[in-house]
Amino acid sequence: MDEFSVSTLADWLEEHTSALLDKTELLDLKPVYAAIDYLGVLKNPAASYPEMGQETYLRSESDKKLSLLDEKKRLSELDDRIMVNHVDGSVTNDEINFKYNHDTPVVDGEYHARKDLEILKFGLEVIGAVSTTGHDGTIREALSSDAVLSLVLAANAFYDWQLK
Repeated sequence: MDEFSVSTLADWLEEHTSALLDKTELLDLKPVYAAIDYLGVLKNPAASYPEMGQETYLRSESDKKLSLLDEKKRLSELDDRIMVNHVDGSVTNDEINFKYNHDTPVVDGEYHARKDLEILKFGLEVIGAVSTTGHDGTIREALSSDAVLSLVLAANAFYDWQLK
């Protein structure tokens, strides 16, 4: 992984959106998890989070942006997402500010795969735009752990949906 990998993955997801949604192409979680691990925000490998308990994550690294309502459930059962929707500031002055909003792929009890794919694509696109600057430490400090976890959860839920 390098500073261009996050943007490259976002571009790939954009180019393959139709095939992914049509299930003619399967999302490969390895490059998604590798890009998330490259960011260095989460304390554990990205692949370990879907099975982690919500209580464990809440106590160990959550920045309290996600609505973790059932501490007994696994993170993969969480419907809440924190979407990275904008970045501003000055990279050269190490003053980066990411903007977030709550979102969910579940409406009226029904899962909408397109929403998780959008959360994943858009988050990687915004983060990727500043990752190319090489200011990894500044980016790592500015990114919400709950927003990065949301990328993991969105990718994992989307992949599970594709297998059905």
